[in-house]
Amino acid sequence: MMEQHQYGITKLYNQFFDEPTSQLYKLHQQLDTLTLQAYSFSKTDDILEQLLNLNRQLATQEKNGTAIVGPWDPTNPPQRES
Repeated sequence: MMEQHQYGITKLYNQFFDEPTSQLYKLHQQLDTLTLQAYSFSKTDDILEQLLNLNRQLATQEKNGTAIVGPWDPTNPPQRES
């Protein structure tokens, strides 16, 4: 039926992506906020562009043998050992 009506997951997703009352919208806002914090991006940055640039930089470093460690949850940073 979905195929017959040309209605797939992308179309369904897009219906709720910009709807402020939807759970999907709220989750995306939360994800964007945590991503900005975790990577110290500015709110004016294009998050996807910044993540792509970071991914390319880290891929180059990894290719050169550098160990890569991702960020931690900004609301729960790792505890330092005393």
